[in-house]
Amino acid sequence: MIRKLFAVLGIFLVVGLWPRLASHVWSQARPALTLQSQSAVLMDGVTGQIIFEKNPGKRFIPASLVKMMTLFLAFDAIKRGDVTFDEEVLVSKRAWKMGGSQMFLEVGDKVKFVELIKGTAAISANDAALAIAEFLTGSEEVFVHHMNEKARSLGLKCTHFTTPHGLPRKGQETCARDMAALGFHYVKEHPESLQFHTLPTFTYRGIKQKNWNPLLNRHKGVDGLKTGYLRKSGYHILFSAKEDTRRLVGVVMGGETAENRNRDALKLIGYGFKNFSTLTLVREGEVVEKVEVPNGDPPELGLSAAETLTVTVPKDLAKSIPLKKELSESFDPPIAQGTVLGRLVLEGEGFPRRAIDLLASKEVEVKSYATYYAVGLAVVVGLLGFGVWRRRNVKKK
Repeated sequence: MIRKLFAVLGIFLVVGLWPRLASHVWSQARPALTLQSQSAVLMDGVTGQIIFEKNPGKRFIPASLVKMMTLFLAFDAIKRGDVTFDEEVLVSKRAWKMGGSQMFLEVGDKVKFVELIKGTAAISANDAALAIAEFLTGSEEVFVHHMNEKARSLGLKCTHFTTPHGLPRKGQETCARDMAALGFHYVKEHPESLQFHTLPTFTYRGIKQKNWNPLLNRHKGVDGLKTGYLRKSGYHILFSAKEDTRRLVGVVMGGETAENRNRDALKLIGYGFKNFSTLTLVREGEVVEKVEVPNGDPPELGLSAAETLTVTVPKDLAKSIPLKKELSESFDPPIAQGTVLGRLVLEGEGFPRRAIDLLASKEVEVKSYATYYAVGLAVVVGLLGFGVWRRRNVKKK
């Protein structure tokens, strides 16, 4: 009964607590961080924990940040094997007519799918984004439906798409919290995409254009992702930055000027790398506790972690992480390998709560006393035989 209870609690914690972990923001006092932009979110790119936010739920027209979802679906299709980088896409008149930033596609062009990805990722080409949408689903309308389905599957609460490119159209909106989550999942699921976001230039039909991401030249760790601007919503940027084994994903929205937005993004990157560490506290399969099993064979059992426990913490708290073990009240054999027998819990004031199951690392059977009985009987028989032999020898003498 106790094991079943732990199993149910383990499932609840994995399903229920991860969203809370992802949305946790540190309450301890960190160095002051003042941003001029209206909204921002900074997230650890490994754990998904939010380590800074300002008006995270404020809604904006996303502008070209929409293209991040277009690229997400494009890389999903490649991973599934529905399309390859070298497949040729026939450019439609509708894609050719797109305004704003573009790679200057012509009607009837046959362009490789990878070139459309480059154009969308590096120079925010509206014509490339629409060509991707039409190629993957046959129409913009169907593709937008898939965009919104994907948004729901990622748990984006305040996001609704009406285009694959981000040009103004009624009903399109998002918030910084959602865009940070989108960037986090995008990089985690498709790290190969970053090679396209970091292209310094892109050339098509002999027209060479610079990458639109200004952070690439201002911080060596930046490797994506996307800028956006509309007069009604201001200047946006969704960024990714790497330093050694650490990664940050963040978004700044509603900047009054491009420079204000860029400075705020650089502030967030510096703040995250300087003040936080991402630590692996225990790895999947690692034995974290050994317990005695009365009447068990073997009599001792190791309890191993069901999953890797990684957490982002302020550097000044890295040596005082509050981990505790919650174990079953009894360990009665037989015990099957993989049985949930406890939890390892991260819990403390200001820390995100997280719990992982502790599992039986091997099978334990009920100790059998038959062997002991057999050995005892053999000893008794041996002693009796020795006594008889001894007595006969004494009589002969």
